[in-house]
Amino acid sequence: MNYTRTFLDVNYDQGETISLNKRDFHHELNVLRKKVNDQFVVFDGKGNSALVEIVILNNKKFEILVKEEFPFSPREGIKIDLGQSLIKNEPFNIALQKATELGVTFFSPLLTERVVVSRKANNSEKKIEKWIQTAKGACEQCGENWIPQINDPIDFREWSTKSLSKTKLVLYPDAEIKFSDIEIVDSVSIAIGPEGDFTNAEIEILQEADFIPVSMGKRILRAETAAISAVSAIRYGAKEF
Repeated sequence: MNYTRTFLDVNYDQGETISLNKRDFHHELNVLRKKVNDQFVVFDGKGNSALVEIVILNNKKFEILVKEEFPFSPREGIKIDLGQSLIKNEPFNIALQKATELGVTFFSPLLTERVVVSRKANNSEKKIEKWIQTAKGACEQCGENWIPQINDPIDFREWSTKSLSKTKLVLYPDAEIKFSDIEIVDSVSIAIGPEGDFTNAEIEILQEADFIPVSMGKRILRAETAAISAVSAIRYGAKEF
């Protein structure tokens, strides 16, 4: 049976009954119309998941029973830290959603010279919580049991110097090295520029932090398209596809 999936960050113990707040499950109760005896899958975003069943649902209580605790899901594939420069809300959310579906380990919003959106607004708790909700929704849809670590917006210089990845790349249209020329091993940090891309000075700073400029061909890709393409290319280069 194809069960719907819902994020729930609690400990899952088979046979345990869990009391929930109905306000936190609007989609399940008011959109999907879940009712007593209905079953669905819950996951905590850290590799744990379980099959649960609604046992009480009324005006006062909403309780589920953990029917089956599934085996722990280890993270799979190469570790990817996606440094996505801040861009407009809709394309940024698309980049985050698809990067989550593709299993990135870290998602790091970058502050760069050509960022055109409000830096202050994108550093608010409300905005960051919205990003987390986007990632949770992506995991619910695609079956991924791991939510990426979504970092606070950070200056690209600081992010680049903190990177511990074995391979460090920055997408740059004028790069002489093609993405396909890079051997992908162990872990990768990949920097994606904003609308208008990185400046030449920023590319030089990233190179000083051991980032290799790479090109994905002559096409001018939107920032969110570049992010999806880059992560997919990394997965392919690591022979995961």
